[in-house]
Formats: sequence, structure tokens, C-alpha cells
Amino acid sequence: MKSVTFSEIERVRKGPHRPSPAVPVQRAALLLLSMVLGLPALVLAFHLIDPTAPLGYIVVPVLLGGLLPAVARTLPGRFEVTTRFSACHLVGTLDDAMERLGYAADERSPGTVRYRMRTARWPTWRGADITVTVRDHMLEVTGPMCTLRALRGQLSC
Repeated sequence: MKSVTFSEIERVRKGPHRPSPAVPVQRAALLLLSMVLGLPALVLAFHLIDPTAPLGYIVVPVLLGGLLPAVARTLPGRFEVTTRFSACHLVGTLDDAMERLGYAADERSPGTVRYRMRTARWPTWRGADITVTVRDHMLEVTGPMCTLRALRGQLSC
């Protein structure tokens, strides 16, 4: 694709930015509370399932799994695909790339396509949706940064 260029993936904020210290404190408190109560409950449940298992084989995976959401790369991001021709011709290529990543077109409207994961996840996670805005010579793709990196790799091949 010589006539297509990709911008860098950049992090975007959802909604207006308000420097309110209460929201991050509440979010951190909820994460801390769920880790303090949830992780010992998981360790106890796994220990009750198999009391002969060494405690280290239970605690280490539970701690790693509990810390995973705190370090997951699901921050919202965006990148642009610029073309010399009309960008609506790239939507078919984008559909194929999104299908290979496990997404299906969920909603199509003039100038916008929304993709949703095909596999049913519990709970339904709207933050994993990919939204593509089609302009004259540009596609603006927004969604989780980890998925955008994989999509950009699929499109650049």
C-alpha cells in the first residue's frame, strides 16, 4: 500500500478533562478494596479446591492475575490512515483486518463504522469497541491501544 500512510498511535482522553482529585482517588480505592478482599478470597477458594497444592503455586498466579488489570494496556488511543484516493475504498480492507483480529462490524452509519469483538466476553466491555470515522482522504481509528497496534500491523502488511 504505497499510497497509504499511518500516523503514530496516540493516547486520547474520553470526555472532558477535569482535574478532579476525587475520581482517581475513588478509582484507586475501589481497586485497592477489590485487591484486599478479592485476592485473599481467591487464594482461599483455590486452597479449598485443592488443599494439597503448595500455597506458593496458588498465591503467585492469583497476585499476578490480580495485578494484571492495573497494568493492562487498554487505554483509549487513536491513529489516522491517510490515502491519496478516497478513504471509503479502505473500509473493505479494514473489514478484513478487523475480522482477522476477532472483530465484526456492529454498526454502520454514513461516515462511521463501529466494530465489536465477536467472542462473547463477560461482562460486555464497550471499551473494547473500535470506531472508524471515514473522511475524504483519511480514516480515524479509535479504540484500545493494544488492539490499535495489532490493527496497524495487519493493515501495514
